Amino acid sequence: MKKKLLYSIALVVITAIAFCTALVAFDGNDYGGGDWGGGDWGGNDYDYDYDYDYGYSSSGSSGGSVGTIGGAIVVVAVIVIVIVIKNLNNGQKPSNTVRPGQGSQGANVILPNRNDQIQTIIRKKDPNFTADDFVTYSKQVFVDIETAWCNRDLTPVKPVMHQNLFNTTQRQVEDKIKQGIVYHYENIAINTAYLTSFVRDKDYEYLTVYLNARMIDYQVDEKTGNIIRGDKTTRWDMRYKMKFVRSVGATTKDKVSGAHEYNCPNCGAPLEITSSGVCSYCGSTVSTGDYSWVLTDFTTVRNDTVDDGIRVPPEDMQ
Repeated sequence: MKKKLLYSIALVVITAIAFCTALVAFDGNDYGGGDWGGGDWGGNDYDYDYDYDYGYSSSGSSGGSVGTIGGAIVVVAVIVIVIVIKNLNNGQKPSNTVRPGQGSQGANVILPNRNDQIQTIIRKKDPNFTADDFVTYSKQVFVDIETAWCNRDLTPVKPVMHQNLFNTTQRQVEDKIKQGIVYHYENIAINTAYLTSFVRDKDYEYLTVYLNARMIDYQVDEKTGNIIRGDKTTRWDMRYKMKFVRSVGATTKDKVSGAHEYNCPNCGAPLEITSSGVCSYCGSTVSTGDYSWVLTDFTTVRNDTVDDGIRVPPEDMQ
């Protein structure tokens, strides 16, 4: 009902403009046409800028009076139209547009899908390993870490993060707490994920997952609750590299699941680890990759991102 009323007002105003324009033109006045810029959405705000210039000349007082009145009506009419358009747009919920995120700067970087090739190599020494299970596991790790970052509490994901990565990320979390900034990642949807590279040396093996996800991303001032960056509607398209590490000789004990809970890779107990990364049940250090995969690097795909390919000792390829 409100929109119909506003549209009716706009129609009346436009008709008035047409009438006044004809009247002024008929009276021999000359004036410049209106010019205003288009809308620009920033968050949920709609900014509408306009610039309207006019002038007139007349040989008689009657004509000048009509020109003045007509020009004034036109100016008022434009202002009314601007208000109507602004009200109409403020009453609409902006669509969930999708925009490329930080990963877009590496849009030309191709990280190929090597699921089958990598699975074949790993299963020669680890028969229980499957690419599908590991990709499912990496997706859950991704979501859990993003959630922990927003909650500003990395405790739930400490078991799956290498100690060095955990320490670095923890300092970043503490900095955001001091700054009073709260992150919000919402409606996370993982579009694509696969194994893209595998490297094995004499001590460790590194498995990298390529992951493409879309999410709503914005930051809030903790004190005021105001959004200070981003918005609640734009979905960002992001590309990531997630690099996992484990010691050579470590094997898949059980089928990897997508559960939120993680078990100790040594004793199988529900994983509750100390600040030093030690399982509280068996005393094993589980955040170094000695027993199972832990996340050691987590970055967006950039222009300088390198495809590590497959690099293993020649005998492992046979």
